[in-house]
Amino acid sequence: MNKILSLFSIILLFVSCRKDKLELNVREGTHVSNVQIITTETGTYSPFIGHVVTDGNKIIYVGKEEPKINGVFQKINGSGKFLIPGMIDSHVHITEVQGMLPHQMEKYPELAKEFNVQMPRSYLYNGFTTLINLGGIYEAQLSFFNRQPLRPDLYHTGRSGVSVANGYPMNFAPEQFRFDAAPNFLYMESEADNIPDKFNPADHTPKAVVNRIKKSGAIAVKSYYESGFRGMSKLPVPTKSIMKALIHESHANQLPLTVHGNSLEAHSFLSEMGVDVIAHGLWNWEKYKDVPLDSLPAEIKKVLDLQIRKQIGYTPTLTVIAGEEALADNEFLKDPQLKKVVPHKMLEWYKTEEGQWFANELFMDYSSAEIHEIYGNIQAHAMLALKYLSDNGGLILFGTDTPSAPTYGNQPGHNGYWELSLMKKAGVPLDKILSSATINNAKTFHLDSLGSLAKGKRANMMLMTKNPLEEIEAYNTIEKIFLGGVVIDREDVSVK
Repeated sequence: MNKILSLFSIILLFVSCRKDKLELNVREGTHVSNVQIITTETGTYSPFIGHVVTDGNKIIYVGKEEPKINGVFQKINGSGKFLIPGMIDSHVHITEVQGMLPHQMEKYPELAKEFNVQMPRSYLYNGFTTLINLGGIYEAQLSFFNRQPLRPDLYHTGRSGVSVANGYPMNFAPEQFRFDAAPNFLYMESEADNIPDKFNPADHTPKAVVNRIKKSGAIAVKSYYESGFRGMSKLPVPTKSIMKALIHESHANQLPLTVHGNSLEAHSFLSEMGVDVIAHGLWNWEKYKDVPLDSLPAEIKKVLDLQIRKQIGYTPTLTVIAGEEALADNEFLKDPQLKKVVPHKMLEWYKTEEGQWFANELFMDYSSAEIHEIYGNIQAHAMLALKYLSDNGGLILFGTDTPSAPTYGNQPGHNGYWELSLMKKAGVPLDKILSSATINNAKTFHLDSLGSLAKGKRANMMLMTKNPLEEIEAYNTIEKIFLGGVVIDREDVSVK
């Protein structure tokens, strides 16, 4: 009798467990089953084999137990594969056509259009489901990008960056156009005689400029601290009072402030002021530029220590240096991965004398060996600074500055994979590299629905065949991209 009662109890327990199995009602979604899930909210990873279910553009379940699902959904077997959040590149310029100046885009409109149509697909091909355009962008450019059927989620920092009058990057534009092209410039008394009378100083205070940027739908404020490079005359830079006001107004509008700067002078100033993000690594060591490549001067350490203590976001952008050096590399344009992201006709144009214009302008007075020595030294210093910051708890953010200049060395998406590889080469651990491109960027730029795999978050994900916590090459083994719940086969967004 006791045996019968025990068996009956076991049956009841089993039926009860079956009844308690989680049920999900899905209108239109996906179920990735038995996949190794790699995600974090804190920077510490505890991968596990489980299930992720999406409905529409949201994640509705992440867990170890397989739920019962009712409705319309696609089931994807993730056995032996790895699922991570879609990556965020927090520093791009989608307004550029790599390697071309405006007059060349006008001369070859079909080349430029084909490039721009492929650009968003190329970012997706390499796993970047979210982009932040750091710098000026026209409404027409936003509209063109957003009309593309397959494209990353795009955020921006307004009609123009916040440069001081006649400072970087305004200095590149002819004087008669530069103020209209940079409507968010800051008025400076020292430049008063060089500002056209039609501009009212009251419209170009930090308060007025940040309010204008906020109303444009921007998610951050982009400014600059750049006194000049490549023989430029000394450029005006923000004063402490201007930067303090800019920080205050940005925060009053719930916008992070990210500032261009790559020199010791810039990083020292920006660290002292306490900006939210420095948009480049510290590679211009100025008076220390000739120190040994394995030596970090005390003054550099002091600046990096301040950034670590204040948890200022540090965006290495190592491909800025590599992307220029690539112009002196005869093998670069032969990279088979470029054929996946750059239209064939554009690749062929880069090889012409006209397409080599920037390389000729930069390097006409240098031998190949001299170029690689110069850029190698700069990159070694950049990597040394990054490793120190990484080893000591700095806040690393992923961004590429694609393109950093009119160079064909910074191609959409391809540049991101290159940046990941260079970060690994610099000595950044693989878990920190993944966090930099996901949860760190999401938290810093207040993109609360992104950066991790969790219920309620946007269904931006990547399915890959290798583990990104074990090898950097995993980022080139993407099988599927999930963009707001839409499943995209990687090859479907490559150049045809």
